[in-house]
Amino acid sequence: MTTPDDDPIAQGRFAFRMAPQCERTSDGWRAWYPGADWSVTAPTEEEARHKIAEEVSRRRNAGENPMAFQEAVYRQHLQEPIPGVYAMDNELYRHLIREVGYDQDALQEVFEESERRRAQGQSYTKAEYLAATNRKTDQGD
Repeated sequence: MTTPDDDPIAQGRFAFRMAPQCERTSDGWRAWYPGADWSVTAPTEEEARHKIAEEVSRRRNAGENPMAFQEAVYRQHLQEPIPGVYAMDNELYRHLIREVGYDQDALQEVFEESERRRAQGQSYTKAEYLAATNRKTDQGD
């Protein structure tokens, strides 16, 4: 049994991001969030991505929590990676928000690097990010 002392989510050790997933079907495109029991369909991928964002808003405006499943998915992701789910050291995330703001492309790049390292059994902390960033800057990258 997990206790708050050994629960990385309860401790707030990670920031998470979940991206909608899309797949081509026989009659168009389907978009969904990992772990959700609902999805949307549309004729094109672009429309499906737009439609899923609208569905989240519609459900939220109706008083529902369209992402109520997130915590369970995040817990599962920490055990076994789930496509479309990303975890990052929370201290690093807070640093990035101060540094780059809510630049989604910049944040996504670091979420992806964090996941790449997690898959290799490595961490990616604020100190490791700063060391890697300084090394790139020093090399003229």
